[in-house]
Amino acid sequence: MSGSGGLYDVLRMGISSLRAQSKALETVSRNMANVNNTAYSRQRVVFGDPSFTGGPSIGVEVTEIRQIRDVLLDRQVTREKSVSSALAAETSAYERGEAALGESVAPVIDATGARTVGGSSIADAIAVFFGAARQLAANPTNPAQKQMLFQAGNTMADRFRFCRAGLDQVGMDLREAVKNGVDEANLLLGALREINGLIASEESTTGFKALALRDQRQARLEDLAQLCDFQTTIPAGAPNQIELSVRTAAGASVTMLSGSSPPIKLSFDGDSVRFVEGNEPLAFKGGSIRGNLAARDGALKTLSSDLDKLAGQLISAVNNAYNPQGLPGQNFFAPTAGTALTIRLADGLTAAGLRASLPGGAAGDASAAVAISLLDAKAFAGSQGDQIDGTFGQSYSGAVARFSYALSQSRMSSENQESVFSAISAQRDSVSGVSLDEEAAELMKFQRAYQAAARVVTIIDEMLDIVVSRLGTG
Repeated sequence: MSGSGGLYDVLRMGISSLRAQSKALETVSRNMANVNNTAYSRQRVVFGDPSFTGGPSIGVEVTEIRQIRDVLLDRQVTREKSVSSALAAETSAYERGEAALGESVAPVIDATGARTVGGSSIADAIAVFFGAARQLAANPTNPAQKQMLFQAGNTMADRFRFCRAGLDQVGMDLREAVKNGVDEANLLLGALREINGLIASEESTTGFKALALRDQRQARLEDLAQLCDFQTTIPAGAPNQIELSVRTAAGASVTMLSGSSPPIKLSFDGDSVRFVEGNEPLAFKGGSIRGNLAARDGALKTLSSDLDKLAGQLISAVNNAYNPQGLPGQNFFAPTAGTALTIRLADGLTAAGLRASLPGGAAGDASAAVAISLLDAKAFAGSQGDQIDGTFGQSYSGAVARFSYALSQSRMSSENQESVFSAISAQRDSVSGVSLDEEAAELMKFQRAYQAAARVVTIIDEMLDIVVSRLGTG
């Protein structure tokens, strides 16, 4: 009987080995199936001895299926993704502003610094306008020259309005993008809350980690990081749960999600992002929400303001030169249109009625045309009450140069950050990613172990058959 009992023990060990190796093969197969799943982290089985008595081994079993993850790398990837998303959104917004401006914001300044040359739409329109004024000054009675100045003034106003309206449209689009980002962030917070609850339920029921749900949670965290930055902590007494917090503009840390409790939703009032039930603006440092707001309230807003000042100075300076006495109905530009969005020729002004002289001037007098043409080289000064500093060409070149600097800095920062993010992602992939070569080696190892266990079971079965048969004939 002791011999048969020993055989039964060996049989049990063989069967337990078959189960364990089968579980290992299943895990390797799952890894290989998810080789292209970026949200998946590879898994490994942990073998253990089911004997608790300290005596001879009674076999092997899978005690745990472990997820190969580095928590610190996961957090770093999440942070770097948030920064990358912010810079990419800001750069994209500036590129749209560049398109709205109607030229490449890599200007070339001529030797005098008077104006931007090489495809500068507004600068070219300004230059053509003052060129037409000089031609009219040289030939004040020529109707064709009056027509040219009239058309040049109208074209210049059109270009100001077109560019300014384009920048306003970019601003409205960015506002809508932020609103959509806030809505998406709220949906992700709801999904994370649900996943937290499922993880807690499954792990308390089975006693094993809910690996697939943990992968999903990390993927949702990285999706949320693309929208806004946050801090992740593990609440005390709940190691399978997470808490998310953000900082307000005053520097306070506020929890917006804790475990499976309902999250605090975000809202956007058109100016800043806040909690639905709070008044303090949130100070995001990363994510596309932050990038879009930084672009809208940064270089794009400055560029719009610069164009408004330039247009306002043009209107007042040209009107003062064309109608120094301020007589009603004698202006070149509508005096009430003081911005780049509203600049237009004065009501009632026509090419035929355009004057080369000041009001009341004699035929052949080119005083008004001369006065307008001299404005091209006039240096204005904000310290003297003007809206711009320098000439019109210098003012526009300065506005473009400031915007160009913001765009180039954003592009450079985005490219550098993308390199950092790629390096961190590659480092995490080397830890958590699936390698087909490694999995193939594991597959062969577990296959051989399974075959060996199956051979043991077959042999013991044959031996037991012999024992049973002899006992039966005795």
